[in-house]
Amino acid sequence: MSFHEKSNIAMLAIVAGVFGWYFAGVLPHFGALEAPPPAAFGGLLVFLTLLLIALSIVAHVAIKIFAMKESDNADERDRLIEMRADARAGYVLAAGVFGAIALTVMDVAPFWSANALLAALVLSELTKGVLRAWAYRFGG
Repeated sequence: MSFHEKSNIAMLAIVAGVFGWYFAGVLPHFGALEAPPPAAFGGLLVFLTLLLIALSIVAHVAIKIFAMKESDNADERDRLIEMRADARAGYVLAAGVFGAIALTVMDVAPFWSANALLAALVLSELTKGVLRAWAYRFGG
């Protein structure tokens, strides 16, 4: 397994875990008549963002330590996999942004529109990670 493949798998797990934690806390409030105050989740979002950064640094250092002989230079295959995954994940991001715009037009609380944008970004990154993992394992 190459450095880029290991990095992708680590980041996929970290993003899924960290933002899964965030949305597990936010989504139970979705059925409420009023959105929770943004301050209620602002601190959690800041904490989870810092956790995401720390975990990604630790994961990449560990990958580099245990795979010292592997090159972390991207070759043509890595660049092609990245390009294809980015292009396809862009559609997920665009659909999510249009969904968030629709929520705003329907006069949904700004808290939910902002979380819809965040969800679109996270789903796009998860899609990109899954597509990369698939391409590294099965080609394409």
